[in-house]
Amino acid sequence: MLGERLKRARIRAGLSQDALVELAQNIVTKQAISQYEKNQKTPSSQVLIALANALNIKLDFFFRKTSVEIGEVDFRKHSSFGKKQQDVLKENVKDELERYLELEDILGINEPFKNPLENFKISSYEDAENAAIELRNIWQLGMDPITNIMEMMELRDIKAIYTLEESIRFNGLSGWARNSDSHPFIVINSNEALSLDRKRFTAAHELGHLLLEQNIQNDKIDHEKVANRFAGAFLFPKDNVYKELSNNRHKISLVEIEHIKFKYKISIQAIMYRLKDLHLISESRYRNFAIADRKHKFDTKKPLDEKIEQINRFDNLLARAYSEDLISASKLAELSGNNINDVLKKYGDIF
Repeated sequence: MLGERLKRARIRAGLSQDALVELAQNIVTKQAISQYEKNQKTPSSQVLIALANALNIKLDFFFRKTSVEIGEVDFRKHSSFGKKQQDVLKENVKDELERYLELEDILGINEPFKNPLENFKISSYEDAENAAIELRNIWQLGMDPITNIMEMMELRDIKAIYTLEESIRFNGLSGWARNSDSHPFIVINSNEALSLDRKRFTAAHELGHLLLEQNIQNDKIDHEKVANRFAGAFLFPKDNVYKELSNNRHKISLVEIEHIKFKYKISIQAIMYRLKDLHLISESRYRNFAIADRKHKFDTKKPLDEKIEQINRFDNLLARAYSEDLISASKLAELSGNNINDVLKKYGDIF
């Protein structure tokens, strides 16, 4: 395991073996690092400390008991978000998931996830629409606007994670973490350059991938379009669309669309696409809107005030474990990913 974890830490740091040798001040050779990563040789304590310092990680990382593998992940990204960037991102996600799952193990609350839509077959885009309504019913969400989609997923055993990625070419990803059980996760880029409505739609899109990907029966339908249709229906349900914008409309005003945007926290473009999907506006009228939108950028004129939806579950679990003496201060620091002085300032007041 040590060799695998060393390689993961190096990839996460975005370093080649040569670069790691240089950062470790030549206390170790490239050949030795290669042997360590292949578990052909075990580093001494002095070398291991030097490698940890060079990689800017705690020594405990090499000996962490919880190990997570993630299967294929669905990226919502621009094509120029390269493989090296993807590999670094995935290693950061693995690290966060390992700490999250270890904390749940300590608290005895690490339950396997059951897909509420595992038997819902998708043969058309309309099925994706219906799946979104079915999920709202199963999770007892009603049809009101969802105020915080990230928190909503966390409360239903989906690991919701923010990561700050400088490149806005990356929006989000989803997948399944596997240790003894499978745990779904969704990662969203917290970069403030990405609007809140975009983050929310990405989260709903990734939720569609998680719950429906294995249920698609028709080889001719586009999986991305299935996830998009699910996301639109989940954030702005069909019945609500008809209530907000009655049938038999020939034209829709921007004022009406802006009011819906702020109510449901969904972009103007997504709303208009939704109206096209539900045949409330024609293909040609949607194309006219898209042309005007490229020129005027309607969503940027009145952006949502918030930049991010807060999620607190991991923080709360850490505080609970420390306050109940289930973890030491050093373990608190390790699981939080911060230094011990900072975590004691944050979690040290216990009543």
